[in-house]
Amino acid sequence: MTLLEKVAEFSNLESSFKACMQGKRGKLSPQLAFLKWDACLEKIQNNILLGKDYPWGPYKEFYVCDPKRRVVSSAPFLDRIAHRAIYQVVDPLVDQHLIPNTFACRKGKGNGRAIVALHEILKSMDEYWVVKMDVRKYFSSITHGRLLGKLLRILPDDSLEGLFRSLLQSHPNCRHGVGLPLGNLTSQVFANFYLHQIDKFLMEECGGRYVRYMDDMVLVLDSREKSRRMMKAVVALGKKEKLKFPQRKRVCLRSSGVPFLGFLVDKESAKPLNRNRRRVKRKLREKEKKGLRPSELERSILSYKAWEAYPLKLIQT
Repeated sequence: MTLLEKVAEFSNLESSFKACMQGKRGKLSPQLAFLKWDACLEKIQNNILLGKDYPWGPYKEFYVCDPKRRVVSSAPFLDRIAHRAIYQVVDPLVDQHLIPNTFACRKGKGNGRAIVALHEILKSMDEYWVVKMDVRKYFSSITHGRLLGKLLRILPDDSLEGLFRSLLQSHPNCRHGVGLPLGNLTSQVFANFYLHQIDKFLMEECGGRYVRYMDDMVLVLDSREKSRRMMKAVVALGKKEKLKFPQRKRVCLRSSGVPFLGFLVDKESAKPLNRNRRRVKRKLREKEKKGLRPSELERSILSYKAWEAYPLKLIQT
């Protein structure tokens, strides 16, 4: 059975449909699909088997500010089922090629464990130099040709190539061979995988003292000279992949706390950055002004406290 046939298999589509329904039963599109789900899955199955001619629907776009303002693209509900079906087949094949220290969009990983991994690395060293970098407009900079080449090299067959090509070009802003829309489940997997070759190089050069969460990269080194050399190496590798690391986003720190994923991480613990504390307080005040019920406000406070305590809880265990 080819990978395309596995994606289009009815059992795979059925589990994808159930996953996409979670938390969406109050929405109109999922309700309509649920009423005639056999016909919907048959339609998706036939469309997937079309490969490069899959008729992807139009996206809806909205803005989120967390903390930066970003455009998120939401695919139609039936297309999201197709995205999930692709993910369920491709992700296990991709994941086995990723290094252990890549933490975004992976089962058993996440930002809390990324913070703990960095804490453990810092704790293991008496003195260190930290290089922290991230890519400028990462999702918008990913080249389709390079991404497809990387994927087809590690997949057991090329039956998904046509479907991948149509998917990558399904967003109007990505039809010139560059960019992935924020919001697609497949975009997260593809973007996480795109840097895997750089990951392997840096893990070897840094002796395993390297952590990445999507495009946020932290290298821990034992000398200033090596940190400068590795920073230049990362910039050079990025150019080969058509990615830019802005000068203002290249930070070099010596034996101090490292700002990473909203926390200040050091040898002792991980605490939320002050700007995040202020942002949470501002949001709570805004909710209170809007007349949010005390019970709902309390839920928001408990949610924030759980987020704040999670990395420290992992560290202590």
